[in-house]
Amino acid sequence: MTGADIGIIGAGAHGAAVAHHLAGRGAQVHVFERGDIASGPTGAASGVVRNYYTNAFLAEAARDGTAFLAEHADDTGFVRTGGLYLHGPHDTDAVTATVTGLGDLGIAAELLPRRALSLRFPGLDLDGVGIGVWEEGAGHADPAATTRTLARSAEQRGARLHTGAQIVDIREHTHAVTLTRADGTRHDVERLLVAAGPWTAPLLRPLGVHLPLTAERHVVAAFAHLAEDTGRAVPHVLIDVAGGYYARPGSAPGTFWLGALDPTFDVDPDHYDRTVSAREQADLGARAARRAPVRAHASFGHGWASLYDVSPDWQPVIGRVTDRVYVDAGTSGHGFKLAPALGAHVADLLTDRADPRLQQFSPGRFAAGARLAAGFGSARILG
Repeated sequence: MTGADIGIIGAGAHGAAVAHHLAGRGAQVHVFERGDIASGPTGAASGVVRNYYTNAFLAEAARDGTAFLAEHADDTGFVRTGGLYLHGPHDTDAVTATVTGLGDLGIAAELLPRRALSLRFPGLDLDGVGIGVWEEGAGHADPAATTRTLARSAEQRGARLHTGAQIVDIREHTHAVTLTRADGTRHDVERLLVAAGPWTAPLLRPLGVHLPLTAERHVVAAFAHLAEDTGRAVPHVLIDVAGGYYARPGSAPGTFWLGALDPTFDVDPDHYDRTVSAREQADLGARAARRAPVRAHASFGHGWASLYDVSPDWQPVIGRVTDRVYVDAGTSGHGFKLAPALGAHVADLLTDRADPRLQQFSPGRFAAGARLAAGFGSARILG
């Protein structure tokens, strides 16, 4: 049996980020990952990076997370492209308030009335669009590479990473939490953080903790333009709230990735279809082509499906759930860019220095009827 100050279950972006910050403060940290680093939903994330949030605390975390990604761009793969957000007329008041709030945080976001949109982006069909926003600092990064960077830093600072180490049992005692791995190895930790994405809720149930988290399957489809159209490939992040999809430049020239903004259906995180069906790719392609007709000529290349661990209000679930056990989960598909900065806040929580603003994400808020607002309409993924 081995011991540590703090144990972390999950080596996705959030688990690795918390380990990075805790180890930097001298804590003895052990991270347990059932697969490899970033082998869960983090590794299949689309990597969109934006500060465009309706929640001020998360906007601040995204701002600081983006700064980390940009500072370490050689390791994180961050590329700043700018981001365009398109909304229906009914969102005008909420969008205006959001942009004002972002400005107060030093986040550059420009309101674009319909006329300004048509002049700046003449290739877009603005049917259904009433207002837009341009965020200069948005872009995309490589979630798996970023997570490996954070994990490597944690190890260099003294953390222990255990991969292929599935935790099958958690027992809380008066002075410790005992973790049992699938191979029978046991570890005692003084405090435990469960940051296991869609496996978080099942891990906590034996402790009498019942979190209302679900796993949703979401697809990303990669398309390639015809050779004559590559000069008009998606040049920046595009989040088309009015059209129900998002796009980002692909990893190869002349390509772009598409995903839907809609909620989907619950799946078993251990048994779900990881491929993209013909119907799904056709639907995403049609959404993008309606907004930019040139994309009607693009061809489907490949795609994949990942998981979102979704909370009832689509906002993170962060806090203490028992005397010695804490949770960081429920990021609902928008957690990657938050991780580098939010990891510092969770490290503060685990060392009794929590920012009071973190309380809004308490696991108990659902039972208390204190759900948070998120995003715009059904596009709650915008946080």
